Amino acid sequence: MKKSIKLVLLVFGLVTTFLSVFIYHVLFSSNLEDVQNDITISCRNQKSIEEFIALNQLPLRRSFDFKLACAIKRFSKVKPGNYRFTAGMSNTEIIHHLRSGGIPVVSVRLDSATDIYGIAGVLGASMRYDSTEFITQFLDPLLLDSLQTDSFNVSGLILPNTYEFYWNMSPKAFIQRMMKEQTSFWTADRKLKAQALGLSEKEIVILASIVKAETATLEEANMIAGLYLNRLSIGMPLQSDPTAIFGTRKNAQRVYLSDIQSDNPYNTYKFKGLPPGPINLPEAAYIEAVLKASTHRYIYMCAQPGGTGRHNFALSLSEHESNRRSYIRWLNSRSIE
Repeated sequence: MKKSIKLVLLVFGLVTTFLSVFIYHVLFSSNLEDVQNDITISCRNQKSIEEFIALNQLPLRRSFDFKLACAIKRFSKVKPGNYRFTAGMSNTEIIHHLRSGGIPVVSVRLDSATDIYGIAGVLGASMRYDSTEFITQFLDPLLLDSLQTDSFNVSGLILPNTYEFYWNMSPKAFIQRMMKEQTSFWTADRKLKAQALGLSEKEIVILASIVKAETATLEEANMIAGLYLNRLSIGMPLQSDPTAIFGTRKNAQRVYLSDIQSDNPYNTYKFKGLPPGPINLPEAAYIEAVLKASTHRYIYMCAQPGGTGRHNFALSLSEHESNRRSYIRWLNSRSIE
């Protein structure tokens, strides 16, 4: 009898030890793949844990263990939130993070977009509201009227920077935040400089976007701004290559006759003056370059051969044509389209 009791106790002890080790392993051992960077997942609507795993491809090492941990922890629903996962997290850490609602504040970088659709895409990928909801807000006639702008220029109200937003910030609240940034940026001194150039704040932003598109270096931004101001002052078309391809062939590296003859409203070869809106989001430095444009007499410029990102400036058309031929020869030698 004593032997039987000892055997039962031994078996019970072994089973208890095994279950303890197993449960500890399920709850506290690492269960996320060793990914190089943190993984951020936005869950816009409440989902079951099964839906969350299936839709977001959480890189779990052992899905069964995670589901078992959820059952032990009585966790079945993922609340809307913005969640960041780090390599090596245990199931307990993952569940705790999901229960918390995630990270309330997200860091969003706004500088690479060229229009409201690009902006909406960036915001939609990082925040609770999707891109279509941001687009709807950006194109709301009542909003545009209240801001004294239009669909061409609403993107110009957004100063590119890295911002921290509440993850669930609404599209309307986003616009309100951008208007506060605008108010802070357009100081009395900057407004006076714009007036001295004979341009509105909106026109300064449009010209700054062209300057940004034209040069890869801020060192010559003031020179280019001065050149375009010279053209505006004498009624000469701006003839900016980036404007000719904006909206049609944005990623093109060279401009063809069909581009400069197109009816694209941004085409400053065909239409005099500034285009109807900015062609990208110019940073404050490019806006400053326009406000502090260099004073000179150049009215022609051409990209330098060699892909330097810089330009050769010219006073006469003949000198400009010589520069242009050199650049075209370089493009052809590299088969650049």
